[in-house]
Amino acid sequence: MEYRIGQIVPFEQSRGVTGGRLARPRWHALTVRSGKERATCEHLKQKGVHACFPEREKSWVIRGKRHQRKYPVIAGIVYAKFKHEPNWDILKARNLITGVFSYGVTPIALPDAIVRAVMGLPSREEELAQARADLLRVRVGDRAEVASGPLAGAVVDVRKVEKGRVWFETLTGIKGETSLPRLVRKDVD
Repeated sequence: MEYRIGQIVPFEQSRGVTGGRLARPRWHALTVRSGKERATCEHLKQKGVHACFPEREKSWVIRGKRHQRKYPVIAGIVYAKFKHEPNWDILKARNLITGVFSYGVTPIALPDAIVRAVMGLPSREEELAQARADLLRVRVGDRAEVASGPLAGAVVDVRKVEKGRVWFETLTGIKGETSLPRLVRKDVD
């Protein structure tokens, strides 16, 4: 659609990516009406914005029946991450969002680490450490090398893994058992 000077653009119509400039996605903290966090997240997700808020589950028993419900940890706050430059028109489309955390008139961009901490998610370093541990974990059917003990350096086939113990068989047919930390996966460098 082409616009002319003086033409009135309907407010409900979004302008798309403002500025058209691609930028590194940043988190912004939005203030919303208390109790409308979930509805706000759904609205933003429909508009292509990643949105979330920290929740906790609360349970109670009434007349012998257990009830569970999720509540926001911080009422009235939703975290949004735009794919491009923030399109603030999206925030005005419904009467859910009341504001944006800002310094004066400049919205504050939050670092990923802060949002991850508030959401209760592991940091990037913790995620990488866990992924590495999962990659190096010995499983049934893996080929591993014994790192220490009388069979140090021997290549074995893992037959069973249970409660930190590993049962194995060497390529020459010797069967044995050891603790999990003594084995290193052979196929991972």
